[in-house]
Amino acid sequence: MAFDDDGPAGLRSGDGEVEYRRPLTLPEQIAEQVSDAILKGRYRPGDPVREQDLADKFQVSRGPIREALRLLEMEGVVRIAPNRGAHVTRLTTDEVRDIFEIRAALSQVAVGHLCAAGTPEVIAAFKAGAARLQELAQDPEGHEDYVRQSAALSRILASITHNRRLTGMLHSLARQTIRYTQLGLATQARRRESAHIWRQVVDAVAAGDATNAGRHVNRLIMDSRDAAIAAIEQEEAAAAAPPARARR
Repeated sequence: MAFDDDGPAGLRSGDGEVEYRRPLTLPEQIAEQVSDAILKGRYRPGDPVREQDLADKFQVSRGPIREALRLLEMEGVVRIAPNRGAHVTRLTTDEVRDIFEIRAALSQVAVGHLCAAGTPEVIAAFKAGAARLQELAQDPEGHEDYVRQSAALSRILASITHNRRLTGMLHSLARQTIRYTQLGLATQARRRESAHIWRQVVDAVAAGDATNAGRHVNRLIMDSRDAAIAAIEQEEAAAAAPPARARR
């Protein structure tokens, strides 16, 4: 099955109709690539995202760049300040808690839709994605690939619902939290634990068990939140620590 940036292409809805996603506009394509660069660590929270640098990179005028940055601002990925331009959003730990909590609640609704209306094709793709996660979790160097595959599974979950508002909110929340999800999956132990929970989600979906599927999705996201907050607090403590004195 082919996948695009927002999930599997040509998924069949519950009534058998094939649903296609419209092509992305130029600003949307740029926004996708900037978001991907943030995921890869090329931009860190608080870093500037300069219009002219992006215009040079994509060989376009600054108009589409401004629109792309406005799209990212609407999704909470960047913040734009007068006379300072765009910067990658730096969330407080309280904001991280809030966003992950909302994402967990909405994901439970989405997985209920998947249990009720998921076609064999969609469930097969879901199973294959979870199996790939288990493979990647065994690779000590597989951090980036694991995060990408986990994000792809989350996009399947968001895209299969017939509630467009729900789909849009889940995509937006996933973008806002991707940097923090990445932090929460930094260790191989965490990736193995995450892959195990994804397997439980998939098994529950395949059995049509919405209650357990929702419970496992909630645990998956909240565990990621807790690990991310621990990593943020560790980074902040390291940054605040006085430099070690050189020995004489």
